[in-house]
Amino acid sequence: MNVVLLEKNNPTPQTHKSKAVISGIGTGGHYFPAIVLAQELLKHDVEVMLIVRKGYFEEKVVRMYGLKTFAIHSQPFYGKSIFDKIAFIFSLIYSLNLLKRVTRGVIGIAFGGFGALPLILSCLMNRSPFYLFEPNRVPGRATKLFASRAKMVFLGLPLVVPLKGNVFVTGIPIRQGFKSLSQKRTKRRLQKKILFLGGSQGARRLNSLALEVQEILPREYQIAIISGKRDYDWVWNKRNGRTTVIPFTFSPWDEIQDADVVVSRSGALCGYEILSSQRPAIFIPFPFALDNHQYYNAQYFAEIGKSAVIEERDITREILAELIERIAITKVQKSEIILDAEKRITDIILQEN
Repeated sequence: MNVVLLEKNNPTPQTHKSKAVISGIGTGGHYFPAIVLAQELLKHDVEVMLIVRKGYFEEKVVRMYGLKTFAIHSQPFYGKSIFDKIAFIFSLIYSLNLLKRVTRGVIGIAFGGFGALPLILSCLMNRSPFYLFEPNRVPGRATKLFASRAKMVFLGLPLVVPLKGNVFVTGIPIRQGFKSLSQKRTKRRLQKKILFLGGSQGARRLNSLALEVQEILPREYQIAIISGKRDYDWVWNKRNGRTTVIPFTFSPWDEIQDADVVVSRSGALCGYEILSSQRPAIFIPFPFALDNHQYYNAQYFAEIGKSAVIEERDITREILAELIERIAITKVQKSEIILDAEKRITDIILQEN
């Protein structure tokens, strides 16, 4: 992958590092896989930079991992007001102006979402090769629009419908903590731990359900809620003696490793991480996710991980409590999860560039 040049007055070969620019804008489902891939590329002597928004949480997380960042202004478009859409156009133009030098002679890797658009367009303008990563079974708008222009679209999960372009299922890059957890087994205890994990979308309803079932589950069940910072005070004040509340954690595997059942939304990364840990799970798709993509993710997770799926409209506290008790005593079959997605992606990129 390195390019070797011989200068006229210098017979010694000079090796120039390949450069990759990765979009890490959005939720944890975007920037955590981007970080894992960046770490793998660095092992192969590729110079890596992650695009973030200045002052947003992704910038803090990427820097916490010691990776180089480049800040742009990026805003969402779909589902926004006319004023927000006008602001989107101006922010896109400004971001493209910032990126015009950054994306020259590099490899672009866009991890979906609205934050991927400036990187994709800048790569097209500079005629730089770029790749897309689509974590969900239903492709996002940017993926659908530019799949045919990308060198390859890496898929975290098999798609529900075909996508134009060169596609390859790689799995989703996950952090080392989850990979280590997949080798461990939950210890048998008299008490059972139920972990509620809301994720970035729809945490409020899952937090509410956790508070409801704490009133009716048998005494031997303990509940842990990763509530998100927004709901932490409310959940803390409503909890009873059997329930613990955590606002946020950078190492969710510490909580999952002791869980007998995980109750979660079905964002691609979150569901993939849970299944990689080989823990029983109940997936409740966020009903307002774009194109209902969480429902299709959950279907796949249930198929390969023998987990349960229940739609939010069908839930009562009694139904959820009964399902938790049933899942807690069910022996989980090992799920077929790809644990080396970042290596698969890196191998392809190195071979093609």
